Amino acid sequence: MTAPLTLYFVRHGEVHNPDEILYGRLPDFHLSTIGRGQASAAARYLADKPIVAVYTSPMERAQETATIIESAHLEFSDVFIDERLNEVHCPYDGTTIEDLEKIHFDLYSGSPPAYEQPRDIRRRVLDFIADIRQQYANQAIAAVSHGDIMVSMFMFAHRADENDIGRSRHEEHRNRLQEMGLPDEYPATASLSRLTFMTDDPEEVPDYRYILPY
Repeated sequence: MTAPLTLYFVRHGEVHNPDEILYGRLPDFHLSTIGRGQASAAARYLADKPIVAVYTSPMERAQETATIIESAHLEFSDVFIDERLNEVHCPYDGTTIEDLEKIHFDLYSGSPPAYEQPRDIRRRVLDFIADIRQQYANQAIAAVSHGDIMVSMFMFAHRADENDIGRSRHEEHRNRLQEMGLPDEYPATASLSRLTFMTDDPEEVPDYRYILPY
């Protein structure tokens, strides 16, 4: 049975990316100096929250962010890596940001089945949440992940179709997130998305709050 849960999704801090490419699942991309400061701001925000565990994507930038958050909670020392929190698997890793802007960062249209669609992201993250609700009944955890993972949960909390990621390469639909209530055009680095589940209903749609800690 699932249980009430407060889940703080945290996007990793800013990344050192001098070539301005989509780093996606490419290795060896780490937090910049600014990113470490942003992660510290998220850690300070969470310092007085009753966090009992920190989970993270396996990407280096996410693990570095998670370690900074964990250091603010001396009552536990483990950071758990979970593949379900990983970056989107798409064919555009290494593509320049300039080229992605031309298609409004639509990473999904026309991508072959080896790559993910928005529904795949939502399903794996909801699978993670279902397990967490069983393991941490009536508690709070933090989970460090990536931008489109945060968008996926925003869309879920707003009861959007599971294949809707809030943008497309069509000019009139290039980004609807702010229209739907997200304060920023896209979840900022080291921003938090708080999901609050109040019941043990496995079909519950959580309360959503976006938090920018700096």
